[in-house]
Amino acid sequence: MTPAALSALSVRSPVDGAHLAELPIQQEAEVREAVARARAAQRGWAALSATDRARPMRRLAAVLADEAEEIAGGIRAETGKPLTEALAEVLVSVDLLRYYARVAARHLAPRRTGTGWLLSKSGRVEREPYGVVGAITPWNYPFIIAMDCVTPALFAGNGVVIKHSEFTPVTTLRIPELCARAGIPAELVQVVTGDGSTGRSLIGGGVDRVVFTGSTATGRKVMEAASHTLTPVTLELGGKDAALALEDADLERAARGIVFGGFFNAGQTCISVERVFVVRSVHEDFVARVVEATRELRAGTDALADVGPMITAPQMAIVEGQVRDAVAQGARALTGGARAPGEGRIFPPTVLVDVTDSMAVMSEETFGPVLPITAVGDEDEAVAKANATGYGLFASVWTRDRARGLRVARRLRAGGVSVNDVLSHYSVPNLPVGGVGDSGFGRRRGLEALDEMTRTRTLLSDRLGLRREPWWFPYSAGSTRMMLGVLQWRGRGGLRGLLRAARTLLGRSS
Repeated sequence: MTPAALSALSVRSPVDGAHLAELPIQQEAEVREAVARARAAQRGWAALSATDRARPMRRLAAVLADEAEEIAGGIRAETGKPLTEALAEVLVSVDLLRYYARVAARHLAPRRTGTGWLLSKSGRVEREPYGVVGAITPWNYPFIIAMDCVTPALFAGNGVVIKHSEFTPVTTLRIPELCARAGIPAELVQVVTGDGSTGRSLIGGGVDRVVFTGSTATGRKVMEAASHTLTPVTLELGGKDAALALEDADLERAARGIVFGGFFNAGQTCISVERVFVVRSVHEDFVARVVEATRELRAGTDALADVGPMITAPQMAIVEGQVRDAVAQGARALTGGARAPGEGRIFPPTVLVDVTDSMAVMSEETFGPVLPITAVGDEDEAVAKANATGYGLFASVWTRDRARGLRVARRLRAGGVSVNDVLSHYSVPNLPVGGVGDSGFGRRRGLEALDEMTRTRTLLSDRLGLRREPWWFPYSAGSTRMMLGVLQWRGRGGLRGLLRAARTLLGRSS
């Protein structure tokens, strides 16, 4: 490629390859300028009370609702996803805004705290914004994931600079304009465009916190880059989410729920179902129901399809490779199994059986419309297999016994588990989202995201104004007795501890 060819991004539709936009690959100096603009606007924004910041944020929810169809149209143009799924991105973002408008001021308010044995002191804990948050967001959800970063960051008093994926950046570019229409200060939210080099420039460009959503491999690079400036990071990375269908499950609900969880957004969702473990006694019936539900789905690029296209060509290649590998090793594709002919990157919803643990489709993130189903002997084996991965993002348990489902959920190594449901977790704004292990750390959404976007400052003040404290220099026999007395009081507690402390302070043997 010539240097000129590397200076711009050509954004194309996954539906028919149509050209959507030509955008610059912004360099380090431009990224630093964007951070500086956000920081200048952030100072005034942070000076507002949390209640005052909530007012334009509440208006932003109304702006998004008014523009929902236009925003969804832009999402569809970039991703090809069904209109219902594009609208869901806007709906979930609106709901999150309204949730924080209700709770953020109270959660961020300063709180008094006890001071233990230092009875003459007053303690207080305050939360303050970091400053400017750098958000690096992925191609599968061009609106919702960017808004997941912007929303708590702004409520907490930060500015934001977003670097979105080079595959779907156009929708994200609308966010600053939408914010401005709601009365949020101009330049508080910035978007920079480019490739991986632009993301690296953002991490090293003076931001005060980095929030990254994407693959585990890239997440490690982000963390390494941020370590050079000791910039704190939040990482939501890959997943290999398991669904456990137990012998007492409502098989019809379980089958249809797992089909939805595996094929929503053509499986291009970090919390998609990617492994299914079914107790052997109901395996045959369950598989038949999954196949029936899958065959009802309409895969295509029109607005009313159920399953849309693969958004990027590299991801299509990964899905094709995993399915080929599984079939070559003895797996059977009961539906789909190969790319559909014609325009658009359509990989039909694929149900695989006779899969084994050695297959890539059971260990590596697929991020596509593929459901591998495995029979297991019982609940214990299902849990063991579900936990036999470095990932730990989400999972689901299917059983008619809700109490049993919750017990099994607590045995799973995952950041979140649904019982008799799937994906709905993300529609509840007060539930945090995040994983463990190779799925990253830190949380988006919920009150936990407000904590991620702020740091604590502790304040301690003296209330008596003595010339010196008893434990200050110079030390004496009296200060030693005092320290021993306090130690006995705090160690034992109650009246007995007080009596021991008094004896020590009076110099008497205990």
